[in-house]
Amino acid sequence: MFPQGAVFQPRETVAEAVSDVLEKNADYAVIPQENTIGGPVYDYLDELLTHQELYVVGEVELPIRQALLAPEGTSLETIQTVYSHKQGIAQGKDWLQMNLPDAQVIEVSSTAEGARLASQCTDGTIAAIASTQAAKVYGLQVLAESIQQNDDNVTRFYLVSTQPCFTDAPERMTFSATGPAEALPDLLTAMDAQGLRLITLHDRPAKTILGEYVYLLECSGGGQDAYEQLAKECGTLTLRCLGYYQVTAGSADR
Repeated sequence: MFPQGAVFQPRETVAEAVSDVLEKNADYAVIPQENTIGGPVYDYLDELLTHQELYVVGEVELPIRQALLAPEGTSLETIQTVYSHKQGIAQGKDWLQMNLPDAQVIEVSSTAEGARLASQCTDGTIAAIASTQAAKVYGLQVLAESIQQNDDNVTRFYLVSTQPCFTDAPERMTFSATGPAEALPDLLTAMDAQGLRLITLHDRPAKTILGEYVYLLECSGGGQDAYEQLAKECGTLTLRCLGYYQVTAGSADR
């Protein structure tokens, strides 16, 4: 996403990365939005929806290849504990059930954190589910590759910033709509009338009254005119434009 170069700063959690952006310590943060197997990453979507200062300025769709990693000399027979992020656990659930049914699976803040923890244990009892890239970073061996349930497994990431960047002729548009569930069909009808194809739709409780939600919608195309027309036609919903932007194709094993 930054072919011209950038300074990359890792953070232990998405919330910390977002805080850096809000506090002007970073220009951008990368937020996992949705995975083929694990579905919406609600904790991270809430970060985007909670902070009115944040905009989506880009997106990357990254193929995910999960692997079982462990220190050199570890065998499947000696593994007692497996660390990973909840998405990694969901993606490798079937493989774990088949190959390590008695292992304790412990959720940690990220797949990389799981790899780091595994690297600190040399008695052959600890492993992690993470990418093969993490194996290189933490000096681990790959015990099993491509353990995800679906070879078409993809995670969609948002690039967020406090500085909006509304692209001409965008590939995607993302916005939120707050209001009662009964108003959603009218919004979808208005989108269809403008030729906007729905890419993804997530709902979060509005935390006001029962039956009201904050919907996060992403669609193909769009732009300022399309958004303003939607806002006019859907008066019972409060819309907030989060951005219109381009999509970057990612490569696996990152």
